[in-house]
Amino acid sequence: MQYRKEIDGLRAVAVLPVIFFHSNLFGMTGGYVGVDIFFVISGYLITSILIEEIADNRFSILNFYERRARRILPALNVVLIFSTIAAFIFMPSKLLISYSQSLISVVTFLSNVFFYWTSGYFATASDEKPLLHTWSLAVEEQYYIFFPILLAMLWYLGKKRLIIIILSLSTASLLLSQYLSLKQEIDANFYLIFSRAWELFAGSLISIIGVKRFSINKAGNEIWGIIGLALIIFTIFYFDKHTPFPSIYALIPVIGTLLVIIYGDSNTIIGRILKNRLFVSIGLISYSLYLWHQPLFAFLRMKTIGEPSSNIFLGAIIMTFILAYINYIYVETPFRNKKLISKNKIFQFSLASIVVFILMGLLGNFYEGFENRFETNPYLKTAQFSPKRKECHTVGENYLTPENACRYFGDKVTWAILGDSHTVEPAYALAKMLEQDGKGLLHLSFSGCPPGLLFEAKRPGCSRWLQQALQLLENDNSIQNVLLGFRYSAHLFGDHVKSYPAIPNRPTAEIFSNAFRNQMNANDDAKDIYWKSFVEIINRLLKSGKNVYLLYPIPELPANIHILATPFSIFGGSIGNLEATTSAKYYFLRHQFILNKLDTLSYGANLHAIKPFKILCNNKYCPAMINETAIYFDDDHLSVAGAKILLTGSVIAKD
Repeated sequence: MQYRKEIDGLRAVAVLPVIFFHSNLFGMTGGYVGVDIFFVISGYLITSILIEEIADNRFSILNFYERRARRILPALNVVLIFSTIAAFIFMPSKLLISYSQSLISVVTFLSNVFFYWTSGYFATASDEKPLLHTWSLAVEEQYYIFFPILLAMLWYLGKKRLIIIILSLSTASLLLSQYLSLKQEIDANFYLIFSRAWELFAGSLISIIGVKRFSINKAGNEIWGIIGLALIIFTIFYFDKHTPFPSIYALIPVIGTLLVIIYGDSNTIIGRILKNRLFVSIGLISYSLYLWHQPLFAFLRMKTIGEPSSNIFLGAIIMTFILAYINYIYVETPFRNKKLISKNKIFQFSLASIVVFILMGLLGNFYEGFENRFETNPYLKTAQFSPKRKECHTVGENYLTPENACRYFGDKVTWAILGDSHTVEPAYALAKMLEQDGKGLLHLSFSGCPPGLLFEAKRPGCSRWLQQALQLLENDNSIQNVLLGFRYSAHLFGDHVKSYPAIPNRPTAEIFSNAFRNQMNANDDAKDIYWKSFVEIINRLLKSGKNVYLLYPIPELPANIHILATPFSIFGGSIGNLEATTSAKYYFLRHQFILNKLDTLSYGANLHAIKPFKILCNNKYCPAMINETAIYFDDDHLSVAGAKILLTGSVIAKD
């Protein structure tokens, strides 16, 4: 196969946006499409090699896997070694357990499946997972488990039939991706091969057809090559986290990549740009760049209070380039040399490294993340979420209906909780208190759901669930008391962790569905719509004869409590004193809008206020721990122990 420098240049176009996207630099909000570009390039290059070997009767599946082992494993192993050492030093036990499990999934090329299974509510923030990026390697390797064999078996049917079969498989994969996108099956769509294979198939198809067959003339090739690169650049800067992806939107960068591969040869303007020495040099080390950037960024974020600054990220990127260059020169290049390292040695090395990393992962898992490494860790055993959270807390279009919601622990259910995830642990703590008197509790909570009664919430299923839950409470006379609460400021202004100590101030209309936003007038204040909807919930509960216990905003920590409790917090400093974590000033600025609104309500016989600040905080600080008890299980949700402290000091206990 003839070497094309411009393809290595295209690798640079793929990897740089991924790095800049993950570091939030240079406005590359759609930089994640770099992975899709890699898929197309991979499908094209490897299929080109395979069909050449098959046509010459030189194809060997053993030789194919030898090449993959030389290409993938040595550089990956180096990164895994350093990442594992860093994980042992920096990670709290719970995160180290998850890391250990991910380590096993990486070396068995199942990390995409692992991250799919462990994604969702309880997952570590994606940008703090050192090995998250290996999902794309897993997708590629799963593709190359079956594709070479499929290609060899179907080759003798003739190119036309082969093209029809692969085109059919590619179309089915694309349609599945679009279907999963419409069904909001975001994690499955993103991670699993079934909805990603079409991008690799696309590269394989143009290789089988032959790029020369697409050639038009010099002017035509120039135009289509420019259009291809323009499509790629468009997606890098125009797409963002709100773009449904992957889906048919992924056709834009994929088609752009195909056009560049087909028409951007070395005789065209695009080809000459891409075969520039700088682009080619970056392309040559692109694999190691991709491997190194995520662990560096993840540990940097993990040990930083707030989002790292642009200068810190630029320093991390420079370090990424240095490590990638070393990896390429001293690891990748020698292992590709068959004279230096024989086939037997590469297979022995591969098997040994896989076994070693599996053992390391098993040790980290079975020894529960070596939880006694840090002196501060013992109290973290109290940083536990509700045992009822996974069973009773709901989310999504296929939510647990209010009629089927959990009722625990006593038979006489006279209490209910209603709200989002901030009510889950208080619900469990309250239920344990009620259990002593033989009373029970109805659990009604929906993840990330604002009080969308008078508006349609963006979170799928939220508003419909809320309507049903409220109607159930109104019609159930056995329920006398309702604990009501939401993560108000996060709904209105966004999460706080990345911007801390600054106060988040995103557009509030993001909580509304697109359909509702289109109905809003230019003068409509999203905060007022939110408040009116919340007040309507309160009024309907009061009108139905309920005693309403209103939960004020829960203080938030600057970072996950498991991170704060381990050493080496940098670039912003360790919080140090976990009994003086979040300042009172920050609390009141962060929740200024909702606190002012809540204070206007008329509290009395049937409406009661539960104010976490007065119970958990002092005049200067809100703690992460009280009397060696963790108040939270992450950065903003109370632990069961924290919820018990809150309710014991509240009006509920007095009543």
